[in-house]
Amino acid sequence: MSTGEVKVRYYTLASVSTMLAWGLEYYDIILFSTLSPILESVFRLSLVTFWFAFAVTYFARPLGALIFGYLGDRFGRRLTTAVDAALMGLASLSIGLLPSYAQIGIAAPITLYVIRIIQGIGLGGEAGGGATWALEQVNPRWKPLLNGVMYSGLSWAVFLTGAISILVEGIVGHAAFTVSGWRILFYIGAVLALIALVIRLLGIESPEWLRARELGTLRRVPIANRRVWGINMLILILINLGLTIYYYGGLGYWPYVLPNIIAPHMGIGKKVAEDYVYWLVVYGGLGAVIGEVLSGLTVISLGIRRSFIYPSILLALTSPIAVYLAFTLSPSATYASLITGILFGLAAAPQTIYFTSLFPVESRWSAVSLGWNINAAIGPFGSLALALLVKSTVASPNVLIAGSLIMILGSLLVLAGALIKPSNLYAKPGEDYIH
Repeated sequence: MSTGEVKVRYYTLASVSTMLAWGLEYYDIILFSTLSPILESVFRLSLVTFWFAFAVTYFARPLGALIFGYLGDRFGRRLTTAVDAALMGLASLSIGLLPSYAQIGIAAPITLYVIRIIQGIGLGGEAGGGATWALEQVNPRWKPLLNGVMYSGLSWAVFLTGAISILVEGIVGHAAFTVSGWRILFYIGAVLALIALVIRLLGIESPEWLRARELGTLRRVPIANRRVWGINMLILILINLGLTIYYYGGLGYWPYVLPNIIAPHMGIGKKVAEDYVYWLVVYGGLGAVIGEVLSGLTVISLGIRRSFIYPSILLALTSPIAVYLAFTLSPSATYASLITGILFGLAAAPQTIYFTSLFPVESRWSAVSLGWNINAAIGPFGSLALALLVKSTVASPNVLIAGSLIMILGSLLVLAGALIKPSNLYAKPGEDYIH
């Protein structure tokens, strides 16, 4: 095998490992919200305490970004990404093994909160960090295409969560699924993290980070670099926050809202609405995978900033239609979910290429992860706020406005961030699509 073939294999595997680890992030998001009726019962959680358990992971993510960003920028990318993958997998496995409230009492929900804090720390390191390590290895001309495949892990997880939930429940039966079958889904998440961990342990260190170490440009406190703070961080926050709240204010909260708020108002059975949501998740996730894989072509043909602008405009225009169809439990909502999924994938995937080009290598992991995870800590509030808002307006026509409000706002934030010209770019030769 030639040296070139070895390099291609390494950076392809690095992208695959990040695809799996990032997939676990969205797998957890959808799984936790989709299983909300079961988890509320198993761990004796109310609406507010359940969603706080959902959100506490994201409160911990900025801390994880600081910890893992420091380790990754100071001491190397590869082993640091392996540690955060291990932490995420261990947390997923622990939730699957956690005894119920009936078995250990109040210790069950308390332990669940602790596990999700640990999971949040691992996610804080992975979000931004895994992409930094993988993309620093990629040949510039292949970067947009491999980035699209890598980012699709997030949406493969959305698609697979719905599909696997349907499959597992179909095999064990609804009654057994609500008692213990749901735990199988968390075990599957742990397997994804294990595969990512093995790939990273067998992988190589980032060539860009190694060069920075040889040149002596590594910093004692990477996040304190003045080149991190300014216009470029604002761009990252606007684009990523827009996409984050679009997701949480859309498909991220439907698994709770449709069966628990919309369906009872319409006189439709909860189980019918839950199955309906599964299919929305499947179609939306599949659409996002298509958009993310195709995003490499749009980045190459349109340039990085236009790759955000056009899809975000279309998302703002189509969101009210998608919400109307979903809230009326129309069969056509699955196709709307597919279309908005494609648009979301096209807008979301270029983030990783763009954000890693906004910051110097010696502070890249810290900067991307911190900005990304501050937004992630804000995102779940979109789900909780909209769930409460929809609940208060479900009997009036205003429910459709409430249901699409955050999605429209998120689209406009992405547009605003993409229109701002960056103060500096750290692109390599051959990355003309970045400018």
